[in-house]
Amino acid sequence: MIITAKELRQLKDTPNSGYDKIKVEFLFHSNKLEGSTFTRENLEKYLKEQIIEGSHEVDDVFETINSTKLFDFVVETLNKPLDESLMMDFNQILMKNTRNQEWGFSGKWKTIPNHILGASEQLALAQPHEVPSKIEALLKDWEQSAKSFDDVLKFHVEFELIHPFQDGNGRIGRYIILKQCVENGLDVIAIDEKYNELYKQGLFKAQTKNDDSQLREVFHLSQKMLDEKLKFLENTLACIRSK
Repeated sequence: MIITAKELRQLKDTPNSGYDKIKVEFLFHSNKLEGSTFTRENLEKYLKEQIIEGSHEVDDVFETINSTKLFDFVVETLNKPLDESLMMDFNQILMKNTRNQEWGFSGKWKTIPNHILGASEQLALAQPHEVPSKIEALLKDWEQSAKSFDDVLKFHVEFELIHPFQDGNGRIGRYIILKQCVENGLDVIAIDEKYNELYKQGLFKAQTKNDDSQLREVFHLSQKMLDEKLKFLENTLACIRSK
């Protein structure tokens, strides 16, 4: 689905426009990739009635609530340049009221080396002291790029290898993908949890073997699946575009 920042904001400000369906589709899968126990129904009930159903860890509850607020913030700040400050805002919103905030890790670069559970030792994440310079270089490369599908893919691979925050890197990375796609007229990429293992394997291959073919395929499959799920928006977008 290709949608502009203006169109997405218009949907956000219009009751019953389908905006919440887009939000649920993105958040359910992105949070599920990180082990959230919220079902699609749990998420929909929260958005519609502000009611949390089911048994969930406290941090999962706060991160889920925060993820809905962060989605709106990403939409509101579309076309604002992606920089270190905006990334930190993303993380601070996501980690509000969680243990990460309590421990002083939210909204700032990591201060302790982090590791990805289950990942091979082959995967060498950036050390804390390396983060500022690596993020600066990554943002400079992005600014000078053509901002194509390939550039979004490359950015995501490198961002997740830097793993700049103590926690929340996967979700922040996927919010950035959303921002980059919408701002640059690209078919939106929302990684479907159906491709969870393929996504993680593909990311690992891209980071350790310089082979992004599997991750590229996951991105394309996720685009195609999202297009099908959001087909109902075609008439709505056509109406907006005709005005």
